[in-house]
Amino acid sequence: MDITVTDFIEFINSVKELYSSLGIIAAIGIPYAETIVPIAPLFLMLAFNVLSYGIVLGFLFTYIGTCMATITIFLVLRKISSKVPLEERKMSEKVRGYLYWIENTNPGLHIIAMMIPLSPAYLINYSMGLSNVSFSRYLFVTLISRFIMLILCLPFVMTILSLYESGQLGGVQVLWLLIFGTIVIFGIVIGQKLKTKVSEKKVAI
Repeated sequence: MDITVTDFIEFINSVKELYSSLGIIAAIGIPYAETIVPIAPLFLMLAFNVLSYGIVLGFLFTYIGTCMATITIFLVLRKISSKVPLEERKMSEKVRGYLYWIENTNPGLHIIAMMIPLSPAYLINYSMGLSNVSFSRYLFVTLISRFIMLILCLPFVMTILSLYESGQLGGVQVLWLLIFGTIVIFGIVIGQKLKTKVSEKKVAI
């Protein structure tokens, strides 16, 4: 089935109506839920929030939602892990590798890894909750990386916004898509390099 620009705009209008009816609950709650269970890309949530509330409030609501979710995951896993001795924890080899990498690398690398769209940020986030990383260090990494990551998603948001306002796909939208595509490709490359580096850490935890 062919999807036209008109169909796309109608879909956006229906989403905007949903956001308007639910208000701030949807604006913060949907990015929160997406971060905990990453089914859809967060940049879509950002795009819908910006379309519904403008760039400043849309960005802020998305940022609050995703930060609250990552902090929730960290606190829950830290609470659970504190009750289970390290040697008795059942973790996959991938999580063990991330644990070792997190506890033996500079926080600056954690920020870089978590700020790239489509990077394995959820694995890093879960691993931090199981690691010995302090909450203050985790909070620092999370608040900065989430902010930069959403900034990097703005080209996609601007594409959706300009397409919605103009009603047609033109040079401006293509330019924004090229910028965002470059960021995504860069993120995939970084993510693969990170996975390779982590997989080399064969540590018995």
